[in-house]
Amino acid sequence: MSARRYLVVGAGLSGLSAAHRLRELEPSAHLELWEASARTGGWIATETLPASRLGIASEQALVVDLGPESILGPRSEAHREEHAALGLVARLGLEDRVIRTRSDRHGAYVVSRGRLARIPEGFSLIGPGDLVGFAKSDVVSLEGKARAALELAMPARPRAPSDDESLASFVRRRFGWEVLERLAQPLASGIYGADPEILGLLATMPRFLEMEAAHGSVTRALIAAARATTDEVGEGARYGLFVSFDAGMQVLTDALTDRVRDALRLERAAVRMERDASGVEVIDDAGRAERFDAVVVAQPAHRAAGLLEGIDREAAHALAAIPHGSAATVTFAWRREDVPHPLDAYGFVVPRVERRRILASTWSSEKWPDRAPAELALVRVFAAGDDDLAGRDDALLALEARRELADLMGITAPPRFTKVVRYERAMPLYGPEHVARRDAIAARLAELPDVALAGNSLFGVGIPDTIAAGERAAEKLATG
Repeated sequence: MSARRYLVVGAGLSGLSAAHRLRELEPSAHLELWEASARTGGWIATETLPASRLGIASEQALVVDLGPESILGPRSEAHREEHAALGLVARLGLEDRVIRTRSDRHGAYVVSRGRLARIPEGFSLIGPGDLVGFAKSDVVSLEGKARAALELAMPARPRAPSDDESLASFVRRRFGWEVLERLAQPLASGIYGADPEILGLLATMPRFLEMEAAHGSVTRALIAAARATTDEVGEGARYGLFVSFDAGMQVLTDALTDRVRDALRLERAAVRMERDASGVEVIDDAGRAERFDAVVVAQPAHRAAGLLEGIDREAAHALAAIPHGSAATVTFAWRREDVPHPLDAYGFVVPRVERRRILASTWSSEKWPDRAPAELALVRVFAAGDDDLAGRDDALLALEARRELADLMGITAPPRFTKVVRYERAMPLYGPEHVARRDAIAARLAELPDVALAGNSLFGVGIPDTIAAGERAAEKLATG
């Protein structure tokens, strides 16, 4: 019997993970990995710049992540073994290259009435996990704190397992409009790049619905979770922290690429697929057709929909209906003495009510060790993607970012380095309808033994979710 022929379409993180898992499961199979662009990694990319090019006499380089900059670790030791990213890191032998956020910095700021204010100690995305820290903060008014305190006495709303509501609706219902407007909205938007009014809680942060159902009060559940984490950290485990790599996130995708390099076909795009009893025929952008026993489609939803149109039209149309958001980042490097702010946190987020042209800022040189020489501050700004982003060129985006940083942080000197990166239709927006749509797509694809879907379209946008989707797709085909 001849070796099975597998194709993975797309060499972003999920496609690389699928190809690597197929190689692990069936090392003798024929494997091909098609990538339309000239590089692997998708949105993950890291640029390394010698400090001497910025006029700094240092042997340390500037490490600039152009896409995602971290991996969220498991919530606890109990979840560690099921964490797809850490499992993959271990199998790739990269554990000695993992770094954690700097311990001499902590927390973040939020723009509050035109100035940077500390996010309340213990605040957890949508609600307070430390009542004393919340009470001391002036981000929320006395009236807003009183309304949030009522959450402790509110009963859980009865709901069926499939019932969903928007993240904004949940926060307003439990904590009031001011907590939503001043804290939950900017924190959620910083993760998903979208307005909480359109994000479904069941598809994005289901643990808060679980907290409400199990504890009644989400505040009590958050306090209990914070105590459990403190106990765990005190015992030496720090599993809830963000992690990255010593030379940036591209360390991960480069390692995956090295494992499947012989299968890689760069600048080859799949444009159409058809299947019959003998397998799947894939046609590329040059009109060439090749037949495979099974195919993993590791593409964004709108591109995957085009490939699946000739195989399952209903699944394709459902994929095409998933909305996506765009965003952009502007990364700057300044001499440290040109930055008046003490840079004593990881960055800041911006509430929509502040009416600014940026969404958030990460102070990368403060968040991660060895991202820049001590003489430089590396600052990354995220531009909102739901307005006229496409109509603003790179120079205008950089100018707007500088104006905002000048106003909020007092930085007026010209930067030594500027880099603008755009992410067009990069982030799927999981609305309240997403779970039903996701499950319908998954059910239809489950009927296809030789086609699997990877990527972040259905089951999560985080790096662990994306890796897990690729590995599940590979396991379906290899064991199907």
